[in-house]
Amino acid sequence: MKKRWLAAALALSMVFAGGCGSSGKEDEGSAKSDSGDQVTITYMQWQQEFSTAAIKLADAYMEEHPNVKVEVITNSDGYSENLKAALVAGNVPEIFVTEGYENMKSYEEYLTDLSEEEWTGNIKDAALQCVTLDGNIMGMPITMAGEGIIYNKKMFKEHGWEVPQTITELEELCKKIEAEGITPFNNQFADDWLLGQFMSGSGYAYIPDNAEYTKELYAGNEKLSENEQMKNSFKVLDLMLKYGQDDCMSYGWNETCTAFATGEAAMAFEGDWVWDTVYAIDPEIECGMFALPATENAEDTKMIVDANGCFHIGKGSAHPEAGLDYLNWIATSETAKQIMLEDYKVIPVFEGWEYQADNQLAVSTIEYLDAGKTFMWSWPQWPVGYQYSAGKTYQNYIDGSMSSDEALQELDDTWTKLVNAKEE
Repeated sequence: MKKRWLAAALALSMVFAGGCGSSGKEDEGSAKSDSGDQVTITYMQWQQEFSTAAIKLADAYMEEHPNVKVEVITNSDGYSENLKAALVAGNVPEIFVTEGYENMKSYEEYLTDLSEEEWTGNIKDAALQCVTLDGNIMGMPITMAGEGIIYNKKMFKEHGWEVPQTITELEELCKKIEAEGITPFNNQFADDWLLGQFMSGSGYAYIPDNAEYTKELYAGNEKLSENEQMKNSFKVLDLMLKYGQDDCMSYGWNETCTAFATGEAAMAFEGDWVWDTVYAIDPEIECGMFALPATENAEDTKMIVDANGCFHIGKGSAHPEAGLDYLNWIATSETAKQIMLEDYKVIPVFEGWEYQADNQLAVSTIEYLDAGKTFMWSWPQWPVGYQYSAGKTYQNYIDGSMSSDEALQELDDTWTKLVNAKEE
């Protein structure tokens, strides 16, 4: 019997994927619980945009495996806190999601090694690193995703504006847009998580020998406050503030998507994941996404792209074998593949899968991937929680309570504090 979840303690948003099966057909993803006893597995994730697709995927699995019930739990707010509370209480989910990299490491004792599963050999190289720990594959990437400057393609065509490749070209573009009475940027700076990611795309990702620099930063041998690329991120931010709306600290996801979709602004710093929100507001919109230029060298300009979320099998869960069977089914079943491509709308992480959805922003991400013009995401490699703390520091700079030098020093201090806390 599956352990009961402590609903009051976790305050989870729980959705039970309904559906019953009739075939019980054995295939590559057949249930390993051959006794026919009913088992319940829990799949826990934070990605609200995948909540409906996750239920559809679970329903399809249960139709083929009538002795397994899949509980899909989507908790977009406070996910990490709720997952940790569940783990401490001994309620380890069979399947849970992390961002990979450093975030994955914080759950290391609950990760199942998947290196021997055949499908791991089909994971694309660009998606593999996020789930690799000490040479072992500890998860399944869900989808690739990109982040940069989303822009109104129709507006650009009508005015003859070109996609910029350098920071000077970006500023010249902003001047042209403003001259037409249009706000160049809508800045979503009420969201600390986004500003943490902006730190990566406008500065950190451009640091040469990035992986080695990160190691040295952890070791205390480097300082963000002494790094030219990080200093430059504030120049990029100044440009966006200069050519953005006045009240950027009151704009979050919904306000920015609305302003962009209704033509109030020509551009915004965001990711391909906002497509469904933008499209719902204006189904006729034509848009794309380009890499945020942060230097004067066009060859340096790349989009930040990486795996967006990773499935893991919970070590210590009640039915890990059934959870593993579920992941094997995702990787090998044609039914699951179509749900991942059509409902999850994934940018494929597996070789041989072809993108099928209608996300215009994701098409731009794929173009940068195919051209080899991408940086890895930096924030999942930072200390857990640093992305949000860094975002708050940038907010302090934006509201005038800190200079750029003071903000850079705070970025250093926060890094040191989080690294030391982890070591203790």
